[in-house]
Parts: sequence; C-alpha cells; structure tokens
Amino acid sequence: MRRLLRALWIYVAPLALPWVILYGVNAMPPAVPLARTGIPHERYARDRCTWDCHNRGCRHRPRLPAVISGDRGLFGLTIRGLFALGGAFTRDRRAGYGAANLAVFCVAWPALMYGLWVLAWRQAETLRALRKGR
Repeated sequence: MRRLLRALWIYVAPLALPWVILYGVNAMPPAVPLARTGIPHERYARDRCTWDCHNRGCRHRPRLPAVISGDRGLFGLTIRGLFALGGAFTRDRRAGYGAANLAVFCVAWPALMYGLWVLAWRQAETLRALRKGR
C-alpha cells in the first residue's frame, strides 16, 4: 500500500494537481476589477511603466542587463528561435510563432520538468536503498 501511495505521489500528482488547480481557478467567479476585454490604454508615466510601455514600447531605462532582456541577448535569441521553429510548422510567421510557443512552453518544457522530477525521485529511492544495504 505504501508503495502504491508513493507511486501516486511521484507519477500522478505532478500531472493531476495542475489540472485540479486550473479547474478550481476557473470555477471561481471572475475577479471584477481585473476582468478585461482588451488591452487598456494608459498614458505614459516618467516614473514607472504603464500600459503605454506595453502598447508602444518602453522608453524607460532597462532594469535587467541587455544580455538577458535585449534583442541581441537571451530574450531576442528566444524570440528568433521561436520564429525559426515556427517556420517548420507553417509559412505564416504569426501562426508558426504561436505554434512554436505552445510546443515549447506547453509541451516540451513541462515534459522535460516531469521527466527530471521522475528521474530525481528514482535516484533518491536508489540512494535510500543503497543506504539501507539492499
């Protein structure tokens, strides 16, 4: 029985819990102050980013280094990579980019994390067994 519970915890819980949380969040009534039907239009503010930065591009001094957030850094490399991967799916740049986003961030990345989770648990079980002398 203990082995079954451990297997459920290791293999089923990481797959089922996000769906349970998603259902719970969607079953709740919508948050009235944050329910939006479109992107808001907000004026530019010197001291902080507003929706104007999102809609027209940010003119503020960046807080992250260009290696991470710049077009020639990690952010730009990621965007170019998603566009290139999207070209393998379709010739439409926008549709391909969207498909690549879904493939990478909704399928490949979670699958990799799940695989690493299972691998870590198996290694931990192996180490526990070795310590006990089995």
